[in-house]
Amino acid sequence: MFLHLDINAYFATLLQQETPALRGRPLGILKSLGRSCVIAASKEAKLKGVKTGSSLVSARARCPELLAVPADFDLYLAATIKLKKMFASISPDVEIFSLDESFIPFASIKNMYKTPEILAHQLQDRVRSTLGEWVTCNVGIAPTRFLAKMAGETAPKGSVTSVSADETAGLLARTTFGDVCGIGPRLARRLAMLGVTMPYQINFVPEETLVRWFGPFWSVELKKMATGQEPSFLERSSSQIHQAKSVGRSTTLFQLATQEHTVKRILYNLCTEVMYKVRTQHLAGRLIGVSLSGHDRVWARRVTLKHAITHTSELYGEISKLYQVSRPTFPVIRFAVYLSLLSSDSPFQYSLLPEWRQAERIETALDAINNKYGLYTVRSGLLATDPVLQPQVTGFLGDKAYQLTTDQEIWGE
Repeated sequence: MFLHLDINAYFATLLQQETPALRGRPLGILKSLGRSCVIAASKEAKLKGVKTGSSLVSARARCPELLAVPADFDLYLAATIKLKKMFASISPDVEIFSLDESFIPFASIKNMYKTPEILAHQLQDRVRSTLGEWVTCNVGIAPTRFLAKMAGETAPKGSVTSVSADETAGLLARTTFGDVCGIGPRLARRLAMLGVTMPYQINFVPEETLVRWFGPFWSVELKKMATGQEPSFLERSSSQIHQAKSVGRSTTLFQLATQEHTVKRILYNLCTEVMYKVRTQHLAGRLIGVSLSGHDRVWARRVTLKHAITHTSELYGEISKLYQVSRPTFPVIRFAVYLSLLSSDSPFQYSLLPEWRQAERIETALDAINNKYGLYTVRSGLLATDPVLQPQVTGFLGDKAYQLTTDQEIWGE
């Protein structure tokens, strides 16, 4: 059996816990003041029909009394670190799935707890004592991670829901794809065109039809979901969860960047953060990607290197080459940098080169300082005079491993 723990309305609830005056009020969380996209909503706002990802205008059309509040990423990260420490005291096998979600395999700790339900109620109490009395969570219990997550997400807020193997078919037959992990709106619309709105109905679609409509990969994944089996993105062990397939960073500006030095400074800023993440996960990568977007134009380039890299100067150097060969001629509003083809192998074949060893010593020293006092405490001269883009805590798994392993030191925990 697996337990799936999900904090209810994480971003909003933590703000309400921190500021009692916000409790009971419908909140729309924005990435920062001036933004127009609601990245999270409080339980009160959700009851009024406010959805994550909606514009502030449409959210206020549904809920005129909605209070727009900027996200506090430092608060969220500190809370997640506390949760991780709490989980570690319960089981060494807890799998962090996102900032506010975790899976707990019950088999490894069944001798410590009489039933999964007893553990689930203890977890709810521990969450409240760790994060505050306003913070609640759902716990789903089922034979697989997929079913446990579905059980918890379809239940009332703050509840414990257990689904046995015999009850699997019933859960799959009453759950719509809006509550199914891994099914996005586009895929749900295509399934609806076949008359399929719930996982259980996939069993009645011929396999050749699934392959023709969704391809060989998704036809297999959908069949797994139809029977409650583990889809591939949930089959990973906890050790695998902490290694991302790629590490990237993107940002959208409030105004167009028209000067070349501004574009280069922001690219270097993003390269610094990407490579910091890579090094803290003890990884190296070979595939470099960069994209610059205007209002109606996109410039994107990528290159695969013969050797893996770990240094900021290496990543920025390769991106600079791509930029110089065919630089974009339009103002830029959105920037993105990523490194892929990651491996845990260090680029040992270059470690004997004096210039590589010198760069390695510099990066190691900078990382030690920035780990202790915060990223960009010590920075390149290219970023010395202008404001830097601060690291973001997102809901994406690739960032979570980085945040949870490095920021413990930043907070001195």
